[in-house]
Amino acid sequence: MKKLTIVLLLLLLLSGCANSAKNDLAILKNHTVCCINLNDITFVAQQTKQFIHFDLKKQPVRLFGDAKSPFIAIEKPSDSRFAQVFSYANGVFIQNATLVYPQLLLLDKSKQIIQHLNPYEAWQNGLPTILGLDGKLYYKTQFTLPSEAKYLIFYTDSGLNNKKTTINWRSQVGGSEYRYLTLTSFAKIGIKLL
Repeated sequence: MKKLTIVLLLLLLLSGCANSAKNDLAILKNHTVCCINLNDITFVAQQTKQFIHFDLKKQPVRLFGDAKSPFIAIEKPSDSRFAQVFSYANGVFIQNATLVYPQLLLLDKSKQIIQHLNPYEAWQNGLPTILGLDGKLYYKTQFTLPSEAKYLIFYTDSGLNNKKTTINWRSQVGGSEYRYLTLTSFAKIGIKLL
């Protein structure tokens, strides 16, 4: 009985360690914004085919429309035509996991907005996720970049925080089932330019 109590207590504690979209939204609301002018943003260079991980909790925050969001600003190599984004799920258990739905703002060489891109997959219709060999669950999407795009700003829409999206979860005992992930603004993402 004592072992069962300890196991249940540990499970409760671990489930509390999962990211909370409500908590993330509160942190975001209290975060100071920067870079109201797009010319004030520092863009980092990234080579084609280079895969870089980013933690959105460590990124600056800016207003996109009326919503705050952490963002990643990258200078696009001239030979890059695509941007792959890997959004990794937060949380120990699938029931409490959160995920970022990435969006992309494209700027020309004078840092004027060319286009705003959403992933091909609409979050309302469910997102295809992959369970990597390392045991990490992630959502992967790809954006097509026009040749006139020189600067890329990856961000999230905090208006989607705490909304649910469906994933097709492959059961370890065979078959699959639908599960729900909660969208948030903070997670680790990977970006690869092709």
